[in-house]
Amino acid sequence: MSKILIAYSTVDGQTRKISHQLASEIKGEVEVKKFEEIDSLDDYGKVIIGSSIRYGKFPKKLFRFVEKNKTSLEEKQADFFGVNLIARNPEKCLVENNVYVRKFVEKTSWKPNEVVIFAGALNYTTYNLFDKKMIQLIMKITEGPTDASVDLEFTNWEDVSSYADKVNSEAK
Repeated sequence: MSKILIAYSTVDGQTRKISHQLASEIKGEVEVKKFEEIDSLDDYGKVIIGSSIRYGKFPKKLFRFVEKNKTSLEEKQADFFGVNLIARNPEKCLVENNVYVRKFVEKTSWKPNEVVIFAGALNYTTYNLFDKKMIQLIMKITEGPTDASVDLEFTNWEDVSSYADKVNSEAK
């Protein structure tokens, strides 16, 4: 089995946590790196890209990484996973129902082999005042939790394991 790269971008650490959990469950040699730590994709047989959103947008560095490496990503049939809080509702884990991931897939010229969506975490106690208030407003609008004294993790780790199982079965 060839080496697998999980390349990611994270805002508050949940995408990093998901990336490392995937790496622990995927068989074979797996490296986990931030986009800015990657010079080349040549050493990898499989690439998985993960990124989170903030205020409804994926970071520019995700788009730059994808555009810079588009040919390699297509040759390696790279996968993509998006992490966001609206995915705390199971129906929002489908691309057609998740506006953020759907827009990313439409906006980029790269067509991922597989697209997976995981719910993120709400870390109110770590946010600065501006982010805390903005995220509380977004949560109020979307009928989510607004108690700023509580941190909540919405990631469905069984879904993460299921995706790792899928990667393992494809590698055989």
